[in-house]
Amino acid sequence: MKDNQVMFDVAKETTEILKYFNSSFVSKISSGFLKQLKELAKNSDKTVIIDKNKSLKDQKILSQTKDLISILYYKYIATDEEKKELIKIWKNNDVLYQKRISECYDPDNIFKNKKNRNEEIYDKELPMVIQKKNVIERIKDFFKNIFHQKNRNQK
Repeated sequence: MKDNQVMFDVAKETTEILKYFNSSFVSKISSGFLKQLKELAKNSDKTVIIDKNKSLKDQKILSQTKDLISILYYKYIATDEEKKELIKIWKNNDVLYQKRISECYDPDNIFKNKKNRNEEIYDKELPMVIQKKNVIERIKDFFKNIFHQKNRNQK
């Protein structure tokens, strides 16, 4: 359901942003696609506010919306030279993303990162350290507390 909501929000943001684009750009987009986009947008209850003074990358919109608009640009507007440049950028971004993913899930790095995260937690000087006790220790503590309270009440 969440994925559907994101899809509806992307559709609404895209239709709102396309209102600010040059009509020659919008007219090149398939009318069937625009119609489908508008239908999906009806299911979104998101309020979209576009600041004309900001560039598209600085707008407060979903990254998927920016991706969709760049794909629309690629498919309907870009020249052959621009398409080559866009593909080069997308491939470079994909390589960087794959590299970051492989670093995150590399078995050697997983344990290094876990060690570093633990060090960060201890560096923040937590007010108390939480230790897990086994069942027997918890039962012992429970009875100690009961007897300790009983002794206090007797005094």
